[in-house]
Amino acid sequence: MKKHLIAVFACCLFFVGCKDDKVDSSQYDPSQPVVFTDFTPKEGGVRTRLYIEGSNFGSDESKIHITIGGVKAKTIGSDGKKIYCMVPPKSFDGIINVRVDGPDGRTVADYTFEQPFAYAPATVVGTLLRKVDENGNAAFQEGTFEGGASIPSNDCMVFDPQYEEGDNRLLFSANRYDGLHLIDLTAQTVKRLFPRTQYSTMYSFTFDATGDTLLFADDHGQQNTTRANIYYALRRENFRRIRPYNYGWTSYSLIYMDDGTVFYTTWWDGKVLKMTRTGSIPNIEPDEPEVAFSLSQLSSVGGSHTILFKHPSNKFIYMLSDNFGAVFRADYDAANKTLGNPSVIAGNMSEKGFREGTGGSARFQNPHFGVFVKNDKYGEGIGSDKDQYDFYFTDRNNHCIWKLDPYGVATMVAGRSNENVDNRVWGYVDGDPLHEARFNQPSGLTYDPDQDIFYIGDIDNKGIRYMTTE
Repeated sequence: MKKHLIAVFACCLFFVGCKDDKVDSSQYDPSQPVVFTDFTPKEGGVRTRLYIEGSNFGSDESKIHITIGGVKAKTIGSDGKKIYCMVPPKSFDGIINVRVDGPDGRTVADYTFEQPFAYAPATVVGTLLRKVDENGNAAFQEGTFEGGASIPSNDCMVFDPQYEEGDNRLLFSANRYDGLHLIDLTAQTVKRLFPRTQYSTMYSFTFDATGDTLLFADDHGQQNTTRANIYYALRRENFRRIRPYNYGWTSYSLIYMDDGTVFYTTWWDGKVLKMTRTGSIPNIEPDEPEVAFSLSQLSSVGGSHTILFKHPSNKFIYMLSDNFGAVFRADYDAANKTLGNPSVIAGNMSEKGFREGTGGSARFQNPHFGVFVKNDKYGEGIGSDKDQYDFYFTDRNNHCIWKLDPYGVATMVAGRSNENVDNRVWGYVDGDPLHEARFNQPSGLTYDPDQDIFYIGDIDNKGIRYMTTE
């Protein structure tokens, strides 16, 4: 009996010991050292997925700090044995340093790999997100990039204006008929914020001056004030719920000036209208809204799908229309809160085509969406406006991206490559922007100044492309 009890006791000790030995390898263990063994791959460019191997890293990404070439890389995930991050732009010397903090915030490991990551700087067009079947068809799907997330149509894209260093980089995206989507570029996930329900057609959207309210225009197709033509969604509700903001004529685009003045476009005569505020939301405008100007002042037009773009200086706006091969400008009078008469600063209202050039000598086919990008080479500014920004825009039917500088010089920066190979300028090809890359009906365009990356909604390729310049 005594021997039997001793055996049972020993057995119990064995199982207790076994249970204690089963330590969760994903959690940091202060009794063990943090070990670094390797990283893969050994070479690549911006956005290369880099994996750092070892042990006892812990799974709290906020405690793991990585720099590559002295540039901070966002820690995306860790299972305790492998850290996942992405190579940031301009990581030129490739030295990888990893610092791991303990639960109390104190550094428990600081390690620099002897072998540098072989960073290959380049200007390149790539693919961020694309999922098509064998017939080239695609459908919206929420989830992770690696898990098959898909947004096949991206007419308009805007970055979160309240981004601060350390936050996840959030890209808002919409097409005309499928609601608003949120792309988390850090976590690499896609989700729908709201579907197409009470509104008709969303051509474009923007944020107010605070960044707390998202506004989008609705093309309901009517010239009256009985239906909402602008809706809004609030940050405090995670932009999940939409409500009417303004009742008025059908609208395709709007801009929210820094002082709160709102202008929007409508079809008839290519008019740009000023929102008449009545002191409440939703706002109900009079039957005859205030007209800032119309494109019919420049040429005889029946109507126009016009998209507005506010210059960062708040001194003027640019306009693009899918009906005209031109870039328009109108100055903003902040004292009277009005827009001046429009003018063509590049291209031609009556003639389309493809030609690089200055002002009226340039030819475009179907300008669609654009974005102002600060050019550090301009210093304090150039031209009569002391402008520091270039204007980049998509040209759907020319399958390319243009750059327009403050002097009105239009040059193509990406697309239409290798035309002599198959007598085509469209397709789906990644690579050098001018020597390899091809698009098929590029539409949405936005720019991430923190990462120096353009994102392009490539409509007929049913995905999101990117272009990075270093």
